[in-house]
Amino acid sequence: MTRSKNSLDESGEHAPAVGVASYAKGAAKRDEILTGLMRKLAAQELRNPSLREIGRALGIQPAHILYYFGSREDLLQAVILRWDEDARSRDDRSDLTLGRFVRQIERNLAIPGIVHLYLTFAAEAVDPEHPAHDFFRQRFLRVRASLAERIRKEQEDGTISADLDADSQARQLIALADGLQLQSLVDPGVNAANDLNAAIRALRVHSQAR
Repeated sequence: MTRSKNSLDESGEHAPAVGVASYAKGAAKRDEILTGLMRKLAAQELRNPSLREIGRALGIQPAHILYYFGSREDLLQAVILRWDEDARSRDDRSDLTLGRFVRQIERNLAIPGIVHLYLTFAAEAVDPEHPAHDFFRQRFLRVRASLAERIRKEQEDGTISADLDADSQARQLIALADGLQLQSLVDPGVNAANDLNAAIRALRVHSQAR
């Protein structure tokens, strides 16, 4: 019997090449599904979609989606992880002012569907048993630490009062930003970035008046 060029020999020499090719193809398909869904969500073409609705929008059978992601929840969680990774990759770490936080919120306003998904998952992840609980806990800690660092820098520069607790102010800014983004989803007339910027300006003015 003549062996195919791509078949395994007794040492399994060809197995790695076949495995790598299969993995790469699967990773590419997974990325295609994830990227397509993010575009649909960002443009608000889908809102809290069922697996069937996702499949219809992407032109793919729900069973194929489950093959690559396991469940609808796994897929939506992957969207949040990708969004977070993208946001972190665009973050200008050389800018240690609170204005950087405002610009992040401005970028979020351009993808309201992703923000809706994020806020929905964040509320559900309050449950310690939720699969995304640890992700949100770590994310809040990371964002709070980053904001507190910027507040301390402005305290050193004299634009924010040194009497204020940086960690407490950071938590308040996160709560304000999330609340404003939620309001902007309900009422498009609310500009979350402008209101957040106004709160930061008020913080600085109040500090300088002390």
